[in-house]
Amino acid sequence: MHLEKVKNVKRPRDADRPFPWRCRRCGQVAVGLTTISYEAQVRHEGRSHTFEVPRLQIPVCAKCEEKVFTVDVDDQINAALRFHLHLLSPSEIGAALERLQLSPSELAERLGVDETLLGSWLDHVAIQSRAMDNLMRVYFTFPEVRTVLNGTSCCFAAIPSK
Repeated sequence: MHLEKVKNVKRPRDADRPFPWRCRRCGQVAVGLTTISYEAQVRHEGRSHTFEVPRLQIPVCAKCEEKVFTVDVDDQINAALRFHLHLLSPSEIGAALERLQLSPSELAERLGVDETLLGSWLDHVAIQSRAMDNLMRVYFTFPEVRTVLNGTSCCFAAIPSK
C-alpha cells in the first residue's frame, strides 16, 4: 500500500520468532522492533496522500537500516491514513453496529454493499471510500435515514409530481 521503494515483504520468514531477525538485505541477525516517525505516501481513491505516522512500530535492521513492512506495519499505516482522511475506524463502525443492534450483514444489505466488503472494512483489510464513510455516518446518526434505507418508507412520498 505504501509507495516507498523497498522490498514489500508482508510475512518475513522468521516473523513468528522473537527478535532479532535476519535481515534480508545484509544478512545480519540485527532486525529489531523500532519506533520511528515515518512519512507515508498512500494512494486512496485515485489520489496520493502524504502524511506522518508519528510512532510507527516497525522492524528495522540495526546494521543497514532496512525497514521490514509486515501486516502489522501496514495496519498502523492504514489506521494513520483513516485518521488523516477523517474516516471511521473499524472500531467506530463496530461500536455503531452494536449501538444499533445490527449485524454486519444487515448493515451491508441496507447500504447496498457486499457483506465481504463491509467485513474487510471491519477487519482492517480495506479502507472505505469517502462516499461510503459519509453514508455510514448519516445512517448511524439519523433514524429517518435508517427508515428510508430499510425500505420501510419511501422518501418520494412527500415530493409532488409534475
